[in-house]
Amino acid sequence: MTGLPPRRRGRPTNEEKAAREAAAQAKAKKDNEKTEFLDEVLAQPIKRRNTKLQPDEETLRTIGELGKLFCTQEEVAAVLGVCKKTFSNFLGACPEAREVWDDGLMHAKVSLRRKQLSLADKNAPAAIFLGKNYLGQKDENTTNMNISKPAVEMSEAELMEIAMRKSPPKEEPKKESVH
Repeated sequence: MTGLPPRRRGRPTNEEKAAREAAAQAKAKKDNEKTEFLDEVLAQPIKRRNTKLQPDEETLRTIGELGKLFCTQEEVAAVLGVCKKTFSNFLGACPEAREVWDDGLMHAKVSLRRKQLSLADKNAPAAIFLGKNYLGQKDENTTNMNISKPAVEMSEAELMEIAMRKSPPKEEPKKESVH
């Protein structure tokens, strides 16, 4: 939040309270404006269309907004009142609709990435997951037993001695997930 006074210890002053409340209200208003259109579309009863989809402003906006939510083509088709095949054919026949759909999906991915990265600041497993998946980082387990000659050249006693040594316990690979 830019434009706000810096935080200080103790109770906030009345001016600080007012500035923070105003910023929160502005953010809520902005978020509300973004979701109003989609709320209106989703509030309408779903009716089957008897005609083809047309690339009008409302249809394209609906496609883009639903794409931003990672909706499937089947879900978008249901909201638009057509079958999945009709919607898929519409995306293929209308480059503008395909562009809006792809743009919506890209916005969803960027939004998800932003949320994951902010979560990684507070959640070590989330940071590890992101590092492994996006930065190519990995856990490396190496065991060095300091054995200098090949097993075929060792006596049975030497092999038994190596087998009896305690090796570090193997860790099960953990599956990380971000909720």
